[in-house]
Amino acid sequence: MVERLLTPSKITAWLDCAHFLTLRHEVDSGVREPAPNMFGEMAEMLLQKGLDHEKAVLEQYRSEGRDVFEVPDRDRGSESFNQWVARVGDVLGAGHDVVFQMPFVHDGIRGIADFLERVVDVDGNVTYEPVDAKLARNAAKPGHVLQLCFYVEAIAAQTGQPPVQMHIELGSGVRETIRVDDVLAYWRRLRNQLAELVAAPSTEQTNPEPCDHCGFCEFEQVCDAEWRAADSLVHVAGVRRADRALLEADGTNTIAHLATLDREVPDLDAERVVRMVRQASLQVVARNAPESDPPPFELLEPTAPTTADVDVELVEPELTGFAALPAPDDGDIFLDYEGHPF
Repeated sequence: MVERLLTPSKITAWLDCAHFLTLRHEVDSGVREPAPNMFGEMAEMLLQKGLDHEKAVLEQYRSEGRDVFEVPDRDRGSESFNQWVARVGDVLGAGHDVVFQMPFVHDGIRGIADFLERVVDVDGNVTYEPVDAKLARNAAKPGHVLQLCFYVEAIAAQTGQPPVQMHIELGSGVRETIRVDDVLAYWRRLRNQLAELVAAPSTEQTNPEPCDHCGFCEFEQVCDAEWRAADSLVHVAGVRRADRALLEADGTNTIAHLATLDREVPDLDAERVVRMVRQASLQVVARNAPESDPPPFELLEPTAPTTADVDVELVEPELTGFAALPAPDDGDIFLDYEGHPF
């Protein structure tokens, strides 16, 4: 019998992608080999940035003169997660101001809290409030909040005093605080649904879909290989999920087929279909061309303005894209700015 413990990361992955849980079940059951878990350069950078941000929060606690307790690391070579939790023992009963990297096993879920802050209410009751360090710049994501809900329940079970608030230290340096009572009922409903899926995996077929979790998923290469083998429309630049659904419903489900599409598609804007066909055509040409050839491209002519009054003074067409660039000059300097916040 395979023991399937939930983790906060599995929960957030499931929120983004139901197919992740299907693949995870197959690995846990021995049907599928574990994925190589190779991250791309961007994911590796974000993981390192996350660790740096967590370290910065830790140093902030220390600079404030707080009593910070760092939980000893787990010996992965000889110690299970449950054994580690047992060895760590009742850290919260020691009264430290802050606990760093506290492991919990509670109600079929295991996880490691970034930080726990000791708080005392007006009646003198002592508990700890969970704090996670996340790179999100403007606001916490739903998955972040749900992870904290697990730690809230684990703390309440261990101390007998449920936390009133939970916090996220955002990458922008701002702290976001959430009232536990505002979200706990939703968490419990979701947790029960997921627990049922873990205990008795659904027989319904799931399919891989691109999502925010892909860059951090152990199965990213598995799904990409499936898309490549199927010549999936997923890889057509500019084609959205809603577009794919309409195209596939109309019988167009590969890049090669889209590249030769010569008719309108119900419920899709005709001009948009033309753009998608042109893009797919370029991609088909590119993959069939020798690697030494430059990538194929197509220059788009600027759209001329329309006017009902032929006597209106002629206006130059509004230029967009590359056409909006000034004429080339020997002194041109090109700077390539990326859109990430680091």
